[in-house]
Formats: sequence, structure tokens, C-alpha cells
Amino acid sequence: MHHDSSQNNCPKDGYIMSPSRGTNGETVWSTCSADVIRKLSWATCLNDVPTKTQPEMDHEARFQDEPGQRWGAKRQCEVLLRDKDATLLNPDKLQEICQNLKCNTPHRSGFYFAGPALEGTTCGKNKWCQGGECMPVKKKKPPVKVVPGGWSEWKLGSCSSGCITKSRSFQQRHRTCDNPKPVNTEEGCEGSSFDVVLCKVDKICKKQISVVDFAGQSCANFSKLLPELDPKGSGLQAPHENSRLWMGCAIFCRRKDTGSYYTPRLDLNDLGVNPYFPDGTWCHNDGTSNYYCLQHHCLPENFWLGKSLPHLFGSEDVPLPQNAPPHLVPLSGDLLRYLSLGTDGLPLLTTLKPGSTSPPAEEEWTDHDYVELPSH
Repeated sequence: MHHDSSQNNCPKDGYIMSPSRGTNGETVWSTCSADVIRKLSWATCLNDVPTKTQPEMDHEARFQDEPGQRWGAKRQCEVLLRDKDATLLNPDKLQEICQNLKCNTPHRSGFYFAGPALEGTTCGKNKWCQGGECMPVKKKKPPVKVVPGGWSEWKLGSCSSGCITKSRSFQQRHRTCDNPKPVNTEEGCEGSSFDVVLCKVDKICKKQISVVDFAGQSCANFSKLLPELDPKGSGLQAPHENSRLWMGCAIFCRRKDTGSYYTPRLDLNDLGVNPYFPDGTWCHNDGTSNYYCLQHHCLPENFWLGKSLPHLFGSEDVPLPQNAPPHLVPLSGDLLRYLSLGTDGLPLLTTLKPGSTSPPAEEEWTDHDYVELPSH
């Protein structure tokens, strides 16, 4: 099955097999794709009425063709990112998810396109996604049951430490939105399912290392994945900034090409490597209080995240989609400087101009691969 407009006469935009990955809409098959599928005599699981031997393929019977009623927008984000803490990027813009569901998580930078939300996903009061549009719930359907969700109690993990000089111990805590589980709504479980708090256990570490040595060891490991980093170069902790709370908690590594220091917080996003200092790392003192890293942000030791968490962390300072593009898209010059320190350890750029973090143009998502389906 080729992409639309590739070896066929269908338009390249607007359908599932569009060659572009700019994930807006495109929820139906083109006539070209439909013709290919229609000729696949072996693919009976694609039939509108599956055989009795494959009842699990009958979405009409199982989900009444509205799978979004079973898996809401948050659940779809969890599946995309394989992360129970994933959620909608903009829950106040539910009407947009039928065209383009955006997801984020406290464990990664940026956001991710999930494509259009599933059919039947709630997109507002008495509205759901139908064919890529947010539509009123059909009257002929059974009344939609709405149950706002509720949080469980927090479950605390054990105290841990990064064993860095001046650091504090920390513990993670989790809660789940199952008291009760939300039904056909994203309401009732505002806030985050994940949190980090400081704890008072001082005998975890047999010895401690300096923050510079920790950064240097981390940078040596990062360089195995990112050749632009100097494997023998040192690492730094940046000075704290009130307008960029992540600065004092991101690890900065010396680059081979410029000698400046760069934090690979975007580069390592999906590689399972943490580009930040451990929670509990000391990062600042304002003259009265010590600050420590909590969820990659430098915060006062007596700071309680609570309900302020989504407001504090909800606005991403580098609002770029982190989906893997079909080819390498280099960072803009401004964004590169924004994520860098000079040889003196001071920031090269502290604010981004409008447009510096614009998503890649639609044509940059164009892919030239295709799916070869056997005809028998």
C-alpha cells in the first residue's frame, strides 16, 4: 500500500495514507487505499462484519464503533508514550483533540503528537469525536454515562539519593485516577499522578561526589550517543534562573565543535537516558533557603508541589513536538544557544523569540516509505 499521491492518483493530504506525518486529522481512507484493502482477500479481519471465528475483531459489538468511550484521551496518551503519568497537553482545549491529540509527561521535555483521538473520545460536554470532528453526541445513541474521576491516596516510595555533595534524599510518590475511574470525561483528576518530595534519611550514601564530577561522568556516557559532545570534556551545573527553573538541574556538557556547554535534554528524550541531575541535588541558595532539584526544576526545600504542579510545569519552555521525524531536523541557532552555556559557564541566550520553536513545516514530515501488503 503506497502513500497517497505515490504511484496513484489520490491527493497527498487529508487521508490516512498521506505521506506527511503532520498529524492533523486524516482519519479516513482514500479511495486508493480502500481499493487496495478491498482486494486483500486474505485480510478478513478488515471486513466490516468479521467472521464468527474472529469475534475479537468485531469492534461494532465490543465498542459500538466508539473505542474512545473505552479509552479516553489520557489513556490514549499513556499508550502512546508507554507512561502511566502521560496526559493531555492542553486539557482546556478538548475540542482540538479530534484533529490532533497532543500528549506530554513529567518525565520528558516537549510534547508528542498522538494523531486524531479515537472515535467516540469525549471532546467536551455532551460531545465526542466523529470522523475527526468534535460533534454533539447523537440522540439515537444510548445516553452517555459521565462519571468524574477521583484520585486514590498517594503511595510513597522509599527514600533514595543521588549521593552528590550537599544533596538531600528524595522519594517518589504516585496516585491513580481510579477512585472512581472517570467515564466519558477528563474531569475529576486534575493535577499530576506523579510527584517527588524530599525526605530526611541521611545514611543512604557511603560516600558522595561533587556535582561537577557527577556531570562529567554523565557527559562521558552521553557522548557515546551524541558524537558532538566531547567524551573527555567536563560537565557543568548551570546557575539558577527564576525564569527557567530547569537550568540548575540540567546537565551541561562540553561540545567538540565550539567548546561551549550544551544540555542534551531534547536529544536524549526518547533514549531512556536522564539528562538531569538526580532529584534532591542542591541547585541554589537565595540567602534564606536552599533550593533542590525536584522533577528537573530547582525549587525551595519547603516547596510543596500539590495542585500548583500543572501550573508550574504545564507550560513547556521548548514547545516542540518530539515525535521522531523521517529525517534529522537540526535545532535552530537560537534554540541551540538557548540550551547552551559559554566557556565561562554563563547562558548564551535566556529567552526565545517567537517562531524559534515553531514545529517543522508540513513537508518536513513527508515520508517516502510504504507498506507492501501481499495480495494473497
